[in-house]
Amino acid sequence: MSHVPNAPDPPTTDPVWTPILTGLRATALDCLQTSFALLADHVNGSGSHLALGARFGFATRERDGLVTVEATSDDRAAEAADLLGLWVEGRWMQLDGPQVRQLCGPGQPLYVIADAYDLPWCPYHGHEHMRHSFLVTAATTDEVTVVDAYHNDTAWGAARPGVWRLPTAGFDAALAGGAHTPAVAVHPAPAIDVPAMLAGNADRARRARPEIAAYLDRTAAALGTVAGLHRFVLDVWLLARGRDLHEHWLAAAAPDAAAALAGQGPRWQQLATRSYVALRRAQAGRPAAPELADALGTLVESHLTALESVGADAAPAGAGPAGGDGVRAAVLGALGDTLHLDGSELHSTDVLRELPGFDSFRLVDVIDRVEQRLGVEVPATALSAADLRDVGSLCAMFGAAAGGAR
Repeated sequence: MSHVPNAPDPPTTDPVWTPILTGLRATALDCLQTSFALLADHVNGSGSHLALGARFGFATRERDGLVTVEATSDDRAAEAADLLGLWVEGRWMQLDGPQVRQLCGPGQPLYVIADAYDLPWCPYHGHEHMRHSFLVTAATTDEVTVVDAYHNDTAWGAARPGVWRLPTAGFDAALAGGAHTPAVAVHPAPAIDVPAMLAGNADRARRARPEIAAYLDRTAAALGTVAGLHRFVLDVWLLARGRDLHEHWLAAAAPDAAAALAGQGPRWQQLATRSYVALRRAQAGRPAAPELADALGTLVESHLTALESVGADAAPAGAGPAGGDGVRAAVLGALGDTLHLDGSELHSTDVLRELPGFDSFRLVDVIDRVEQRLGVEVPATALSAADLRDVGSLCAMFGAAAGGAR
């Protein structure tokens, strides 16, 4: 058997983390979501990480002169807080190995982001630079235990979830380029109002269409370049994983609704293969395949249509994106998450400014969270003092925005 340069060492087993890795839907997660998913299942039990797939969203940004759907670490942190109860309450930047080891206490796994190029257990080691997350779960003077849930097939071999025990010197060498370590605090996982989430997803799908059309136009225009194709390959991979994660969440939270997405996965995989072949050919100087953007548009449209169908079935007759119970649950959940309170103990007559920790900054956070959960946007004219006085008036304001429900 020939030696593969930079091949990662085989993983070991761990009584705590190996069972968690086994239950993870790692093929539907990106390399920043994986470590939040591990923490969620470690704290709240197997399958808790599926909540990351509950909310549909489509957001684009500029990167290296190209448009992309690639999420930032801040995006993933916000999702983890909103959907898993995992709050990033601080960050340590540019730490070296000894500094990361000092932060790791007994029973306190650390979320770490570093360059995959430097990580010896990754197939990308020595080949490709990219940010990559993992957990450090134990550190002694002799060795460091690393848990990495990333699952992907790469040009340099397969990345598979596992546990690695590295000599301290090897770990320190891997982080010599600097690591980013968020301080993740665990709070109770928010309860998701499934019908309200499905109805909100349908509304977000409808409202995303203009941005999606603009994204597809720009993507198609860049397919004639190797850089544009490389970005396209990554975006297809990310969109496919996001769709898969949503289907897994649906299968657990609303099994009847999951049927609307059935059969889409293999088509996304086919497009991923086609786009990668096109990239390799472009790298060899052969013409690109401009029809790939149309193929992506067809798959995205199928997904949007399915979301709208599921949302229509979930919404009560005559209701907007969420019914009255859904509005109240969203408001109480957002207040509870933002202020670290038990939302179930809040009453309609509770004055907002008298709630522990409440201020104008927290109010903005609450409004943002409820708008995202319900898929609505409150008009600026509705943000009056009367609407923002107590819990009941806040629910009424969002009820009006959601189609008149109170």
